[in-house]
Amino acid sequence: MSETQHPTPNSAPDSHCSSCGTPFGEGVTGWPRTCPACATVAYRNPLPVAVALQPVYDTKGTGLVVITRTIAPARGGIALPGGYIDDREDWRQAVVRELKEETGIDAASRDVRLIDAMSSPDGHLLLFGSLPERPVESLPASAATDETEGWHLLRRPEELAFPLHTRAVRAWFEGRYV
Repeated sequence: MSETQHPTPNSAPDSHCSSCGTPFGEGVTGWPRTCPACATVAYRNPLPVAVALQPVYDTKGTGLVVITRTIAPARGGIALPGGYIDDREDWRQAVVRELKEETGIDAASRDVRLIDAMSSPDGHLLLFGSLPERPVESLPASAATDETEGWHLLRRPEELAFPLHTRAVRAWFEGRYV
């Protein structure tokens, strides 16, 4: 589609073959789907999500970097920095990209360590990556981004905007991710 064309109001997501554009046909539901024209098989795969656990210490102890969301879902909620893994992106690169986009904090993908993988009820796979503990003085000041009000430190486990974030935070504070 060109930049000036828009889908018609009656268009249905996933109703046409992504390879040749042929409609799948009336009443076609479920996955996988085979295109009647080119025989391409289409799958509906869950989008993987990369989530960062960035421990930070100061004179009050060690906490985790969290953000306040300004976008849906969970607008206004507290969450760990994270988001979808881009096409052909390594999950560790996604962890540090999301951390940078949502907090301004730089990190190296080589330092990311997988600490958990969880599946959400809606079918998303969340990969939780931990980064080395850092002093708060080494971080940029908290500032609003396109998706957040900024970052702050979570000092103890609490309910976050997403249940799996809450589980990961609780496990981290309980020392289960050592």
